[in-house]
This record gives sequence, C-alpha cells and structure tokens, in this order.
Amino acid sequence: MKKLTALFLSFVMLFVFATGAQAQAATPSVPIMLGEKQLTFDNGQPFFENATTLIPVKPFLEGLDYELSWEAETSTLYASKGELSFALRRDNNQAMANDEAHQLTVAPKIVNGTLYAPLRFLAENAGYRVGWDAKNRAAALEQQDSKGFFWKVEKDGSVVYLLGSIHVGSDDLYPMRPEMNVAYANSDHLVVEVNTVAPMDEEEMADIQKKYMLYDDNTTLADHIDAKTYAKLQDILKELGAPETAYDSIKAWLVYSRLVLIKSQLNGYEGGLGIDTYFLQKALASGKSVLELESHDSQFSMLNNFSDELIASLLKETVETFHQPDNSAETMAGVFRTNSIEPMVNVWLAGDEAALTESTEAMKEKPEYYKAVIKDRNIGMIEKIEGYLDNENKETYFVVAGAGHMLGEDGIVTKLKEKGYTITRL
Repeated sequence: MKKLTALFLSFVMLFVFATGAQAQAATPSVPIMLGEKQLTFDNGQPFFENATTLIPVKPFLEGLDYELSWEAETSTLYASKGELSFALRRDNNQAMANDEAHQLTVAPKIVNGTLYAPLRFLAENAGYRVGWDAKNRAAALEQQDSKGFFWKVEKDGSVVYLLGSIHVGSDDLYPMRPEMNVAYANSDHLVVEVNTVAPMDEEEMADIQKKYMLYDDNTTLADHIDAKTYAKLQDILKELGAPETAYDSIKAWLVYSRLVLIKSQLNGYEGGLGIDTYFLQKALASGKSVLELESHDSQFSMLNNFSDELIASLLKETVETFHQPDNSAETMAGVFRTNSIEPMVNVWLAGDEAALTESTEAMKEKPEYYKAVIKDRNIGMIEKIEGYLDNENKETYFVVAGAGHMLGEDGIVTKLKEKGYTITRL
C-alpha cells in the first residue's frame, strides 16, 4: 500500500511540475535587445505574464556586473554594484532597488530552478530605458546616458546633494540616473523650491489670487500690453478654443506664465514630468520629510513685482514666438528665450555645464529679470543650504532647484565653492 501511495504521489508531482514547465514553455519567449545585440540566457528564457515581461534575474544582473548572493532561508536574492542594489524575495510583490521599496506587478518567482522578475523593474533601476524594437519584435534596452546636473556638497561630515531641475519635462528624462535615486533614498530630507504637490487650502488660494493674480484697479489686460500683442493673444486663444476675452481680468505676468506652460505642453512637455515633481511624488509615497527653499507667496510676489515694461516685453515675445518650434535655428543659436523648454532639456540631458552657464548668463540681457529670478533668489537659497550644512545632527539633505540657479556668476554651486565648501560633480 505504501509503495502504491508513493507511486501515486510521484505521478501527481510529475504531472504538476511537467504541466508548469510546459505552461511556461508554451508562453512565447520574449527576445531582449541591448543595442544591436540580443541577450542570451543559458537557463530559462524571458516570457510574458499578466502583460509583464519576466526575465531570469541572475544572468541579467551578472551581465551588468552586479555581485549576487542568495539567502536560502528567506528565498531572497541580493545584488550590488557600487552604491546600486537590489533585494528580491520569491513570491513577494514588494522589492527593493537602490534602497527604495517598489511594488511589483508580478512577484519574483522560481521556474525550473531559475528566479524570474519583471524586466522593467530591473532594467530601469539599473539605468536602462525599456522600449520596443519593432524590427526584431523584441524588448529593447537603451542605457540611460542623460547626465543632468548633480553635485555633492560636504562640510565637517554634513552632506547636501544639489540637483539642478527642469520644472516641466518629458519621458526622455527618465528613468532618472540610479545614482540620483540612491542619494535621494539615503537622504533624510527632500528640499524643493516650493512643494507643488501639497494641497493649498481655499483661504490661502483666495488670498494669493486677490493679492497677485487679478486686476483690482478697474483695468484689464488690454490696458497693460500693446494692441498688437493683445490681438495676437486673442488669435491664440481662439485657436485653443477659448473665449477671446478669457484672460482679460488676469494679470499680465500670469498670462505670460500660462502661455509658456501651454506652449511647452503642445511641444510634448508636462509639469507632471518635471524633475521636482518626480521626487515630490516619491516623497509623498514614502512619507519622506519635504522642506522648501521658498514659498508660494514669495514666488508669486516676485512675479507680481515685475515692472509693466518687463512683463509686457516677455508677453510680447511669447505670443510672437508661440508657433515657433523650440528647435528653430534662432533659439538653438543661443538667443535668450524665457519660453523655450527644449534647449534646456537638451542641455540637461547632455550635462553640459558650459551651455548651462551660457544660458544663465544670457538672462542678463534682461537685467531686471535676471536680478529677480536668479540673483536675489539665489541669496536666500544659499543661506538655507548653508544652514543644512551646519545642522548638528549631521542629517543629509537632497535639494532640487532649477538648473538655472546652479551655475554662472551668482550660481549656488559657484558661490558655495567660493565659500570653501567641498563640492563634487556626480
């Protein structure tokens, strides 16, 4: 009887494992291209499950020079490469990458003795974009080579990371460099210019509208800009399907800001893909402390205090170039434009310090603009950053501020170097 029972159990186990192996084998294999080369796996092949591509973890990460170790007791794989790291537990949808927790669509699993995990999770946190190679009908990996503007500032054991941001962005900026995510994860505080994802209460919003956004002197927008600019603005509003008088009660600085945002959206850039927002969303999800270099009130006050002449010229320039692409010959030749996003994105991707410095210095073509937007604000930002470096608890701060604030004669990095801080470009 015992022999029959054992034989029956052996048959059941053989059937279960054979069925599982056949099911995985029956799933079409997914080719993975790294550049022009197709990745090969000695044990197991990538496959789809629940619209997710799963790949053998060990050969993939070892191929990227990660060192691996397996903890049998908890069925957990650990991988490291310098400061980069992974921790994946079998059948657990929560995994760690670069010291941050991630929720996976499909949990890591062992199939025929091989540990599988989602391709996108592994690739993006190792610094690769994931796309689709239509020619080879394969998942395509491309190394994320965008450099950005990233520095480490040190003083007596205290550390502040400085990341130059772009406030509106595109998918080209992502995935963020893993080194940036590691520094963020190991920081005690995220610091931004203003916490734009924190809700503003109705009373505060009403007060800001009253003080800074709407005309309250019986004038309208047409009284503050020339007739030709106003007529061109009306044409743009008609094209956008809005009433020609939609902006009449709104102050000129806000009309200018809205047009710049609309133009950037039409060119494929979004505030939700800005670098500040990327890290703010991370902090919101994890509960990390968020501090501000400035406030809504200080920023609106700065914009509202532009002279009528300056804001009229900015708005005129914006309506005149509204249909001009950001990659036009004039813009790309280095002519200063406050409303051109693409050149700045390209400079950020290249990590070109000379080009960023040139762009910031070019703002001096409009002295009032430069003083208000860059020079005066940098003084306050630097004061707060020095306070972070003097903190007795030796906490680490991850500061994200507009890239234009970092370099040039009055730049944050420039001034901190002059003050003798140890600064390393990362």
